[in-house]
Amino acid sequence: MRYFLAVIIVLFLFENSFSQNDSIKKQKIDSLTKKLIVDSAHTYRFKKLRPYANIDSRNSFLTTNLTNLSGFQLGVIVNEYHTFGFGLYTLTKFSKTNTPLSAVSEFNRFGYINAFYEYFLLNRRYLEIDLPFEIGVGGFQAKLRDTSATGLSKIEKWFVPLGAGVKFIAKPVRWIGISSMIGYRYIPYKQSLLDYDGLYYSLGVWVDFRQIYRDIKYLGLQKKKYRRDVQQVLLN
Repeated sequence: MRYFLAVIIVLFLFENSFSQNDSIKKQKIDSLTKKLIVDSAHTYRFKKLRPYANIDSRNSFLTTNLTNLSGFQLGVIVNEYHTFGFGLYTLTKFSKTNTPLSAVSEFNRFGYINAFYEYFLLNRRYLEIDLPFEIGVGGFQAKLRDTSATGLSKIEKWFVPLGAGVKFIAKPVRWIGISSMIGYRYIPYKQSLLDYDGLYYSLGVWVDFRQIYRDIKYLGLQKKKYRRDVQQVLLN
């Protein structure tokens, strides 16, 4: 009888010890899970301000108006819905070869800088629609054919371009997609030599480097560390 009671007591102590150990492990895992939730919320947190950069290429619809431009934009996104910034644009090599300036045999410079604003009209998982607006200032330098004499006459002019459009971004995955835009550019003070007004389009690749950084940080570092720590707790 005494032997039987001793066995019962030993089994009870073992069971109680295992139960306490499981409870401690559960508490540790719960603590690690809570930390992962906090870390992920910080990684994917909302930011009032974040940087914006864009390599822009704009092509004319009309072959008689070969003002195809390439440019670079830098700015800041405010509250995820408003983008403010500045851009720098110049003619592409194709447009320099097929000059958009009537009666011009050669030109040296063409470009402008602008201030732009974009409003996020729609921002969904697979589709984003933005409304860009811009105003700029630029100039060009060209050499004209001189019909009354031999040689070329030099001309320099300033212009003030205005623009508005609609941008569509299709996002099959969260961090990469296809960007397209259609817009209209206009010069309020007409330049007799500058055939610049008209519709234009843009096609390009959209990449969200912020989302890439977030996913690498969460999936590659934070979640990986969480799984490793949980495994360590279970083995002890």
